[in-house]
Amino acid sequence: MRRIVVGGDGNGQSRVLSDDSVDPLTLALLPGAEIHRMWELDELPTLPVDQLPAGTDTSYFPSPGGVRFGFISVPPGLSYEPDPGLPEEALAEVMAEAEEKLPGMMAAFDPEQPGAHATESIDFVVVLSGQGRMRLGDGADVLLRPGDSIVQHGAAHAWFNDGTEPFVFAYTLCGLHRNAAPER
Repeated sequence: MRRIVVGGDGNGQSRVLSDDSVDPLTLALLPGAEIHRMWELDELPTLPVDQLPAGTDTSYFPSPGGVRFGFISVPPGLSYEPDPGLPEEALAEVMAEAEEKLPGMMAAFDPEQPGAHATESIDFVVVLSGQGRMRLGDGADVLLRPGDSIVQHGAAHAWFNDGTEPFVFAYTLCGLHRNAAPER
């Protein structure tokens, strides 16, 4: 997927800082899924931006003040459940690969609800193609079609595709602080 980064020269003129391709990231744990990590910042820059940020190994989800932008393609039938015939050692390798490629992702997932995860972020999502559904933490499903947009506030959710073509959406995650749970 092509990524064009535009910045300024400090004199009010815009210029292309980068024009390159971002390869999809794939995981054995999520067969057929593709994740394009297009732009990731751990803190917001100061304008004008006149150079690309230094390369960093960032966590998949942003910390407070951080931003993530990308695309996810969910293949038809993705269940998030590992093959029950997978030996324990192979499952450990698959999980290690996921943690290596998407640091912190596995900790966000609920082992009791396949695919369900909650983030410390406000998420802006726009469905680009295909049909899918977002399952909320209470089990309610929201049907999604191209052009639908979601503003999600750190709540448990999962993405599914019951159709026949990839379910593709763009996302922007803005890292936030979570308040401590109220005492009862």
